Amino acid sequence: MQILDHATGYLMAAGAMMALARQARGGGSWHVEVSLARIGQWLWDMGRLPQGLAAPDIIRDTIAPLLQRLPSGFGELEAVRHAAELSATPAAWTRPAMPLGSHPPRWSSG
Repeated sequence: MQILDHATGYLMAAGAMMALARQARGGGSWHVEVSLARIGQWLWDMGRLPQGLAAPDIIRDTIAPLLQRLPSGFGELEAVRHAAELSATPAAWTRPAMPLGSHPPRWSSG
């Protein structure tokens, strides 16, 4: 899920910044540990909001340019666009989201 990856990345970045700040103040080295499983549980424990995926029109209009609709094994999905902006080669997802078990296991040859 994107929320898990994003939340973990943001918390890891915050941990790295705090470690660098502590190093600048007091020297030494600092270890930052982030767990996808623990953050997943933390997000799960937050619960759900009624109408949680519904957003007010003003928010929806603001984020609309950041979203794209893509075909997937679940039907059409709306997701956040790829974050990379490259001048010569557009960034894109090469494979759609699929339900687990949709394809047999195999090594990619490319």
